[in-house]
Amino acid sequence: MRLIIVGGGKVAYNLISTLPRGKWDISVIEQEYEESERLADELDVTVHNGDGTNHDVLERARAENADVLVAVTGRDEDNLIACQLAKTVFHVKTCVARVNNPKNMEMFIRMGVDKVYCGTQLVADIIEQEIEYEGMRLLYRVTGTSKLLVEFELSGHSHAVGKTLQEYRFPGESKVVFSRRVNGAIEMPTGLLRMLAGDIMIMVCDESEQDRIWNSMVR
Repeated sequence: MRLIIVGGGKVAYNLISTLPRGKWDISVIEQEYEESERLADELDVTVHNGDGTNHDVLERARAENADVLVAVTGRDEDNLIACQLAKTVFHVKTCVARVNNPKNMEMFIRMGVDKVYCGTQLVADIIEQEIEYEGMRLLYRVTGTSKLLVEFELSGHSHAVGKTLQEYRFPGESKVVFSRRVNGAIEMPTGLLRMLAGDIMIMVCDESEQDRIWNSMVR
């Protein structure tokens, strides 16, 4: 699998260090010459010194053969342009962009970027969860939608305890993805699955339903 990373700062460094090298053939595009040299020396990756929003530089990095392009520069406009070039000119299947300003996330999605993440938004989500929904953890926010994947321990005080999935009326269109018993056994959702106190529940729900789930199943 070929991965191109546009931007060679700390985010790129940590990403390269984390990904399994046997699986990924990684190339980096970085404008600063000194940073390019450091990445090439320390991480043994192919580094192209240049502007990732430039067609010729992307061509030099063989973007046409890339499976994924990730744009993680400190400039939102550069990340958007790099992803748009990759998608429209080089037909990269999956483009991921870092957004520094949360207000720009919707625009990135409208412009066709496949996956958008914002460090500021992630921190805000974590803080919100810790303060407002103690005992419920946000696992994933589905980009471009109001859907969430949440995890919590089913409270012994909940009316859901002892009921099967088909018997219990969940808020809105929320659904159980799977549950983990106290003994560690994983239970897949069927109508006959009976919920027990202490079960670790993984659910998909709308953001508007989160409060009702917390009140009825976690508190």
